[in-house]
Amino acid sequence: MLEVLDELTLNCIKCGYCKAPCPVYREINEEPASPRGRVRLVRGVSTGEQSLSSKYRSLIDLCISCRACTVECPSGVRPNQAILVARHHIGIERGLPLAKRIIFRRLMTARRMFPNTAKLLGVLQRLVLIRSPYSPARVVLPIVGLPINKAIPNFQIRTLRDRLPKLIPATDRKYRVAYFVGCGADLLYPEIGEAVVGLLNHFGVEVVIPDQMCCGTPVFTSGDFDAASRLARFNIEQLSTLDVDAIITACGSCGTSIKHEWRDLLHLDVPDSLTTKVYDIAQFLTQCLGVNIAGDLGAVTTYHDSCHLLRGMNVGSEPRLLLRSISEYVEMPSAETCCGAGGAYSIYHPDISRKIGMRKAESILTSGADLIATGCPVCVLQIREMLSLARQPREVQHTAVVLWKAISQKTSHLANR
Repeated sequence: MLEVLDELTLNCIKCGYCKAPCPVYREINEEPASPRGRVRLVRGVSTGEQSLSSKYRSLIDLCISCRACTVECPSGVRPNQAILVARHHIGIERGLPLAKRIIFRRLMTARRMFPNTAKLLGVLQRLVLIRSPYSPARVVLPIVGLPINKAIPNFQIRTLRDRLPKLIPATDRKYRVAYFVGCGADLLYPEIGEAVVGLLNHFGVEVVIPDQMCCGTPVFTSGDFDAASRLARFNIEQLSTLDVDAIITACGSCGTSIKHEWRDLLHLDVPDSLTTKVYDIAQFLTQCLGVNIAGDLGAVTTYHDSCHLLRGMNVGSEPRLLLRSISEYVEMPSAETCCGAGGAYSIYHPDISRKIGMRKAESILTSGADLIATGCPVCVLQIREMLSLARQPREVQHTAVVLWKAISQKTSHLANR
């Protein structure tokens, strides 16, 4: 393990180019909290000069995994990967917290228990009305370290995979694809998945929804590579047996995990025939189907680049092209910067997450847009919360939902002519 950490940090020339794009460093403004500072700390552990002290562990935990530092590094160092491996090392040497061990190793790796637990949470949410800002149940949030006005996602009593059949055929079929749903669309925002399937069917694509588990991103970002590998192996087995032309995702973290992280980080045997088939929904619509919707939403739209979709899957121009075909599109300042969601980062580090998020809210408000699209379910939740805190609420939706809304409006208008 120390040899791996040494190799990942060896080429750092301490230039500091990674500091400027780091959203966490921008808020804390302390060298050890910068990508360069953390890389130096990890290298210190690899050489025996740095111990796994509580201070070291807290600094390693501060990384939001946005990958902006990796893009800027002129020496080819991947600070994000070094941090993830460092977390794995900490987990091996010091162990994971009990709550994470239970969630990652018992709950998330149980095929039926995980979605059923999410459904139970949905029932409890409705009983205690915790999503209401006036719910007495919110007094528990500060006890667990969260702001009392923290936005709570709405766990579904009927998940997306409960609502949809495993095979959704299409008229005049052009392609047959598998849809890797992901936890966000399945458990929290089924309207995203319904929009993805609707779009694909509308353009002549047959959709298969295979058996699947979490992609593992929230697990390996916490340093538990073993549990993440168990999840990934199950998904590899399921996806590898499918007779499909493509694998569609609507979450940059899911897509990046399948294309890169399962192989590069977890060192699993992932066939090229699987990784080369992975497309984000906007990418598939533009590159494979050549879609031009040519509708009019009657809204001014802007787009926020989710970190893993942009820097993991290299998808940025495609959603913008589609949004321009259905609306008046404006580019927000710093669209590529992190919104502060970071998966579960807003739970582990709510104060920093909100500071980063409020910068994103300012960028959105500067754009003048009244509808914000993004390619990540967690970014949707974060941006909605930040705009609400700024007392400037706007409609925030996944790109697929926006596109499906435009097609539905266009179809309805043509039917009524």
